[in-house]
Amino acid sequence: MLRHRPRRDHSSGYEPKASWATAADTLASWVTEIKEVGPDELRYSATIYVWVRWFICAACVFQLVYRPVFTYFTYVGYILCLIILVAANVYGHYYVRFVRELRLTFMLGINVLDLGLITAAMVVGGGFSHYFFYLLYYPVLAWFAVFFSSFRLSFAWATLVAVIYTTVSLTVGGGLDLEARDDKALFGRIVVMYAVVASVSLIARSERIKRLEAVGRERELLRQRIEMSQTIHDTTAQSAYTLGLGLEDAIEKADDAKPELINRLEAMWTLTRSTMWALRQPIDGGQIFSGSKLSEVLAAHAETFADITSITAQLALHGDEPQLSTIARSLLFSIAHNSLTNTLRHSGAESVAITLVFGKDVLCMTVSDDGIGLPEDYARRGHGFRNMRIDAERMGGALVVESNGNGTTVRCTVPIEQIEGGR
Repeated sequence: MLRHRPRRDHSSGYEPKASWATAADTLASWVTEIKEVGPDELRYSATIYVWVRWFICAACVFQLVYRPVFTYFTYVGYILCLIILVAANVYGHYYVRFVRELRLTFMLGINVLDLGLITAAMVVGGGFSHYFFYLLYYPVLAWFAVFFSSFRLSFAWATLVAVIYTTVSLTVGGGLDLEARDDKALFGRIVVMYAVVASVSLIARSERIKRLEAVGRERELLRQRIEMSQTIHDTTAQSAYTLGLGLEDAIEKADDAKPELINRLEAMWTLTRSTMWALRQPIDGGQIFSGSKLSEVLAAHAETFADITSITAQLALHGDEPQLSTIARSLLFSIAHNSLTNTLRHSGAESVAITLVFGKDVLCMTVSDDGIGLPEDYARRGHGFRNMRIDAERMGGALVVESNGNGTTVRCTVPIEQIEGGR
């Protein structure tokens, strides 16, 4: 028995399955473009959108209370729409403020809700004649173009809004008044909708391209920095380590009758040890840019410090480390490294403790040693402590140094919200 097969139109090359596959691929390519929006950019845009919606809420309240001319049914309908808008914006404000990872699906839901509320209010108000509701479509169109980077998706959204607005204009409240040329006004409004979407989409896309180029340059710099740290580890650091072993062996074998030679060898060994420790900053700091947690890097750094200097060093961790930005982790690591450097050079300590406390709102990092303390004019010697204070202030925090005959403590306190981030 012959089976019926779908007809092909060889003249046009049309094939149903192929067309569906093409449509699916096209839609997938549109959706893929959304991934260009970064988390920081999304949060910034969402925060502004929430405040814009509060402004719209205030404008709607003003329209309701200033010289109202509504019927009871219309007034109740407006009140219900306004209550839903305010409730949704309260939740949206909370979501943007406290949820760490924003999602585009949430922002799409907000846009769809706004579109529904505006359309419902337009239906309640009688359709095309209410110009105020037509103006409210603009924020919905503009912010969709900001949130979603796809130019084609933005135009598809504009088309959906235009179809809904046209349908309501033609079917609600007696439709269009042709004698009053409402048809031409409707056409003009639809054109303006597309113009708004095109303008906002092009501007947002231009800014996004600049941001992506800046991110690309930053990633290249990070790659070069990681490669540099690995190169230092494989070459200079290894050479310094070998030199240190040789000096240490020479000191042990030196003749006690030549104290001057021993003193020079010990001075060279001290300088070599200091150089070895200085080289650990770019080496271990490279792990920060590879994505390692601050606590992991500091723990390894403290162990290396003990190996190089023979000063006992340990890390104490309290609380769970949140997702800190790369810049914050780098600055905190720099402060800890410089504190350990001061311990090595000036304290004469036998042990040093690094403490990381991750509180609910505040991060506190302390580096404490049991040495002889700092000289009274330590702040005027070099730039170490001044640079540490600048680093702390860059993160919105503060640096406090406490020193006496029993040791020195460097404490850095930073608000968590100032240093959280995905990068």
